[in-house]
Amino acid sequence: MKHRMDRSRVRLGVILLGMLLVAVFAAGRPITAAASDRSVELTVYNDNLGLVKERRGMELPAGIGTVGFTDVASLIDPTSVRFRSLSEPGVRVLEQNYEYDIINDTALLQKYLGQRIRLTTVQGETLEGYLMSGGDNLILAATLQGGEVRIVKAAQIQSVTFPELPGGLVVRPTLVWLLTNPARAGAQQVEVSYLTGGLSWKADYVATINQDDNRIDLAGWVTLDNRSGADYRDARLKLVAGDLHRAPEEERQRAGDYLLKTASPERFQEQSFFEYHLYTLGRTTTVKNNQLKQVELLTAAAIPARKLFIYDGTADPKKVQVVLELVNSKANNLGMPLPKGRVRVQKADSDGALQFIGEDRIDHTAAAEKLRVALGNAFDIVGERIRTNVRDTGSTSREESYQITLRNHKQTAVDVTVVERMNGWNEWQIVKTDHRFVKTESGKAEFAVVVPPGGQETITYTVKYKW
Repeated sequence: MKHRMDRSRVRLGVILLGMLLVAVFAAGRPITAAASDRSVELTVYNDNLGLVKERRGMELPAGIGTVGFTDVASLIDPTSVRFRSLSEPGVRVLEQNYEYDIINDTALLQKYLGQRIRLTTVQGETLEGYLMSGGDNLILAATLQGGEVRIVKAAQIQSVTFPELPGGLVVRPTLVWLLTNPARAGAQQVEVSYLTGGLSWKADYVATINQDDNRIDLAGWVTLDNRSGADYRDARLKLVAGDLHRAPEEERQRAGDYLLKTASPERFQEQSFFEYHLYTLGRTTTVKNNQLKQVELLTAAAIPARKLFIYDGTADPKKVQVVLELVNSKANNLGMPLPKGRVRVQKADSDGALQFIGEDRIDHTAAAEKLRVALGNAFDIVGERIRTNVRDTGSTSREESYQITLRNHKQTAVDVTVVERMNGWNEWQIVKTDHRFVKTESGKAEFAVVVPPGGQETITYTVKYKW
């Protein structure tokens, strides 16, 4: 019974839409350009925002008239639309409407609530009446005031006939403009731009580290997500990396020394743009609606890298973190501003098979800046942090003493950076220690120690706080 009902609903939808399409084309909708007359430029931002700029040939009436611009994104921000005629600068938009009430059987039935319709059952019976409900089943009444009421099951319906196409329904989301054109009626080249939601992109990187853990090969990919409700065919694609500020709204509806291969016209070309960075693809590409598209961003080989062991006992008193550090410079075979994204790291095992060893997210990283990728925690290096003493040295001062022990179960010595945080106090000073340290930030000190193979290293220090 369910399958029979589904087939009936499909049959009903097909019949309704076929009738509507005939009515729409018979009504003389505004002429729009063929796909061959269009060119599209698509700029995509990091967070659910895209800028569409399209040039299209259109037939414009002389004087004041109405034209429609179809195939726009269903998540368009109508307040951002900019129209101009490239053929006649005197063309102006007097009014703009965004029509997005799309034709379908549900919308049509809603438009005809309280009006008279005719339907035919699968048995060939014709029924007429006023539509009182257009849900899964149709309710017909003999009059608007009442009288005989009949419920017609969806599975019983063969077709529904409406007197005419109601106003306000469109086949596709459409911008409708009331224009004034000082030139004669005819074809003009127009340019339309608008912002839309449903577009976003992200960068993903795959790093392969060598056996000595001191060089990596890096591949970067752009993943573009289009859920805007429109296709962008043969578009010139640009990506903007950076943190844009947007005004809040109460509601939104809708193999040499230098091996970085970015000069090819098939890849993205990077350039500074305002306070952001712009990446332009050196060829056109088609971005379909409801599609994830991946495009190569960069490849670079033999990038110098350092494997670091970092112990932050205030965050985790036992674990020692493994971090991969590199500098984004031309001298290190990079040097292009890197968009924020996820970095996955892999390494070949003794059989030569690549194995996944960790991943992290990086922020936007400018050229010549250092970046770190956290891979996980070391298995064979263990830390321990204890407070050995605390005493008040006055009404506004205190001293605290700590002991940090690092144990190395590896067969080789390891360099460990110990991070100590003193963020809870206005003023601090390490007054006694058995290891050298560097004050890296206002509330952080770092100790660099070497832990021998199969041995341990201990750091003791006393810090004085004032407030």
